[in-house]
Amino acid sequence: MPTPTERRTQAQRREGTIGALLDATVSCLAERGYAATSTAAVCAEAGVSQGALFRHFPTRHALLVATASHVATRNVEAFRATVGADVDTVDDVVAVLSHLRTIVLSPANQTWRELLVAARADAELRTALLPARESLQQQMLAAAGELWGDRLTTDDLAAVLSVVVNMLDGLAFSALDPDPTAAPGRTVERALRLLAEMIVRHYPQTEPR
Repeated sequence: MPTPTERRTQAQRREGTIGALLDATVSCLAERGYAATSTAAVCAEAGVSQGALFRHFPTRHALLVATASHVATRNVEAFRATVGADVDTVDDVVAVLSHLRTIVLSPANQTWRELLVAARADAELRTALLPARESLQQQMLAAAGELWGDRLTTDDLAAVLSVVVNMLDGLAFSALDPDPTAAPGRTVERALRLLAEMIVRHYPQTEPR
């Protein structure tokens, strides 16, 4: 980062503007919802003119899709940074699932929920989101493979990931208080442990790490 006395380059200014717009879009989607996240609202939140926004994102959909991709990459990176290399016991897997739950219930991840619900009735948004959804799936599969690739087959890895993701997404949609700092209820804790037991006991490692 440049010091206060240094002038930022054009590339740094461009990167800063894009980052501010993406972060503002995340905030607007979490606080206002999809319908109220207009380009004017995003610009006001970011302190950026609409002319500057449209220089980087030609349409509102382009901005929303870029924001979804930004959140997905950031969340996967945060997950990788949080989870250790050795995930072998039921307690280890419960801890991993708990980290995932925190990410799924985070305000930033509300971006995906808002956009996926909106995409049901918006064919253009649904089509525009497809590459971002496929990229997120591949990133998640890669992260899961790093954890359980020596325990699960490729097909089962995708299936188990689907079970985990759909369960956590369901919790996010149904939670009355989707606060990532709140302690999960006993039912949720038990459900996470059952999933962990399934992974560890149904798919024992054939070779020690």
